[in-house]
Amino acid sequence: MFQRSATGDQHLPRGVVVASYETYDQAQAAVAKVSGAEAEVVGLAIVGNDLKLVERIVGRLTWGKVALQGAMRGLGFGAFIGLVYLLFVPEAIASVLLFPALGLAFGILLGVTSHAMTRRKRDYASVQQVLAARYDVVAPQETAGKAMHIIGQRGGAAAAASPAPQPAEQPQPPAPPLG
Repeated sequence: MFQRSATGDQHLPRGVVVASYETYDQAQAAVAKVSGAEAEVVGLAIVGNDLKLVERIVGRLTWGKVALQGAMRGLGFGAFIGLVYLLFVPEAIASVLLFPALGLAFGILLGVTSHAMTRRKRDYASVQQVLAARYDVVAPQETAGKAMHIIGQRGGAAAAASPAPQPAEQPQPPAPPLG
């Protein structure tokens, strides 16, 4: 799993691109091969390139769906508040039923109000993710040769690797505004 650097480095890693892959899992497997060979892995980095924001539409929002989603969120929040209140005031057993009911009502109200305010711009549900077109495994100059050798000799990972393309000389002009 990703851990923030203890030194707080906020710059792109420098070194040699030892392999490039289409998926993060492939790049992670290459680093695992280097680690499995008990070679130096400090300084290795996986760098995602050509980032794209992908928004996948998962359905249309209707008044019924919005109300149901708001009700479920409110019910869950109300139940949580009711149980916490019950911990501090054990004799208030009615709160176990009162808070979820209030949460349900407010959840519906907030969900429908929110949908009404954004309906003209957005009447669909979606999920967003940031994806990279390519993942480079970068190694410091001192350990790059050994990392390339390990990745290349085990399981044919070097066949999946490709040299990293050079950045374009001229920037692309901005797209015309939509309107």
